[in-house]
Amino acid sequence: MNFESLSSRQLERKQKKIQIGAILGAGIILMVFLGPGLVGSYMSYIIDLTLIYAIGTLSISMLANYAGIWSIGHTAFLAIGAYLAANLSERGFTVEIIILLGFIISLVLGVVVGLSAGRFAALYMAILTLALGLVSNEIIGRWQSVTGGDQGITVGPARLLFSNTPLDTNGHILITIVLVTLTFLVVTLITKGNLGRRWLAIKSQRMASMSIGLKPSLENALAFGLSGAITSTAGVALAFSMMYISPEAFSLAIATNLLLCTVVGGVGSIGGALLGAMFLVLVPEMAREVQGISAYVFGIATILVLLFLPKGIVPGIAQRLKKWSNNSSKRASYVAATVDNLTDSDFENLSSLVENLLKPATSNLTISGLSVSFGGVRALDNVSLEIPPGSVLGLIGPNGAGKTTLLNVLSGYVKPTNVESLRLGKTDLTSLAPYGRVKHGFGRTFQHAELFDELTIEENIYLAAQQRNKFNKNHEPGNNAAKIAEMLIDNLWLRPYARLYPGEVPFGVQKVTDIARALATGAQVIVMDEPFSGLDAEERSEVRSILKAMKNAGVSILIIDHVVQEVLNIADNMVVLNFGSVLATGSPEKIKNNPKVLEAYLGSALKDGKEVLSN
Repeated sequence: MNFESLSSRQLERKQKKIQIGAILGAGIILMVFLGPGLVGSYMSYIIDLTLIYAIGTLSISMLANYAGIWSIGHTAFLAIGAYLAANLSERGFTVEIIILLGFIISLVLGVVVGLSAGRFAALYMAILTLALGLVSNEIIGRWQSVTGGDQGITVGPARLLFSNTPLDTNGHILITIVLVTLTFLVVTLITKGNLGRRWLAIKSQRMASMSIGLKPSLENALAFGLSGAITSTAGVALAFSMMYISPEAFSLAIATNLLLCTVVGGVGSIGGALLGAMFLVLVPEMAREVQGISAYVFGIATILVLLFLPKGIVPGIAQRLKKWSNNSSKRASYVAATVDNLTDSDFENLSSLVENLLKPATSNLTISGLSVSFGGVRALDNVSLEIPPGSVLGLIGPNGAGKTTLLNVLSGYVKPTNVESLRLGKTDLTSLAPYGRVKHGFGRTFQHAELFDELTIEENIYLAAQQRNKFNKNHEPGNNAAKIAEMLIDNLWLRPYARLYPGEVPFGVQKVTDIARALATGAQVIVMDEPFSGLDAEERSEVRSILKAMKNAGVSILIIDHVVQEVLNIADNMVVLNFGSVLATGSPEKIKNNPKVLEAYLGSALKDGKEVLSN
């Protein structure tokens, strides 16, 4: 297999199959050796406990790496599974039903708590999860009829659905092996699939993720809920392994140790979760003779890892091995391709592509009486403008004039202080969240591209195309997300960079990718924040060609840029802002000769623009 010829998604699927095969193989090997009791009881107990904590560590690791949420309260979910097992097993419930109930209860609780993640910064979310852990400890101590309070509670016999015979110790280990295997499989499917891509996009660029239709608050809630539900299964396994549950198993110390294991082993890594769990179980076992030394070992190990392997032991070693391989030299030669002068054929292909992907705009974008204040600062003051369907409106003005603020209001990131009308056709945009505006054909690009750093160039575009097809139930079967991404990559000269990450490509490529992402959403109205900013002459030529193709396809465009000559060349009409107010409106020719505009901005801007264009 030539891996260089694979797309990002094909390579991902190939790696996912290999990983799934490895997990299943490891699970079978563990069953063969541990199930019949081929190892001693003490060693079986150590392995069992390690696998149980590997489930908890991996659930926290998944949440931190893909959703950017660090939880100190996952012991609450561990307790839910454990105390359900202790109480329901005494009432004759089977292991399968207990696991299912724990999963559902923890999922619901996790989603409720996770909804708060969309409202708080990472620090406050960590404090919220800490509160969850402390509240759960308080409940455990006081709800004695269920938990046994500080005295703890014994666990009933474990029975399977189709067997009335209670499981012995080897049977308990088999339950753990099955659970850890299923957990590793589920986490692999989640993180290597669409959910993982969506979570990574939101984690890296929250605002930009909304511009393609993602809902950060709901995705964060789902991530937290699934993570908590997975942790509850570890609680069930822990209960049947220990056969006795006490509050110490869910203390703040355990919660902290789980976090330390996640950091030491490596965030987002299955191997890191296993290594971290081994660290958590083996260090206290090896240090039994010296009281309190395990805390020092945990602390010193964490400091050393953060200093020398900040991504954790497993990812850190993997990254260094990758550097030592010859893949880097292959990648460098692969990226060496550049875009030469564009031909008429290139432009025809580009125009055909845009016409195929985007429907012509049919609605006016109307702004009337828009004002925005930040404290005592008036960023926009009674601004009104209109973009007829299929036209290009250029918005220019000096720094601080309110241009980006206007785009942020249109995108839904900033709420207007006052507004008479903000509509796309008959749709009132003020009533829609940012991701809701995408459904109505609204698209956005950003001054600094704002790409999803942990997704490849191809995955950035593919994710946007997926959202397009999710909103458009009547899309043509041939225009699936993969096909759309392939067409954009090939016709926007991105093929040499498709499998690279945004941080590995030139800024011009990032800007083109940002535009491609907006095109992939199928938008009919696209607002563009300085698409020419920071580009050289060749890169501006590429962007210019894309904008002309969009205009020919009938897309409505609102463009702001300090490279004024480019805006004047493509715009049908112009609006000039100064100190948050409309200074002038009219055709490009009229604006170029407006004395007020020349005095306030355009004289120096045109001069600077000509100098830039001559470089």
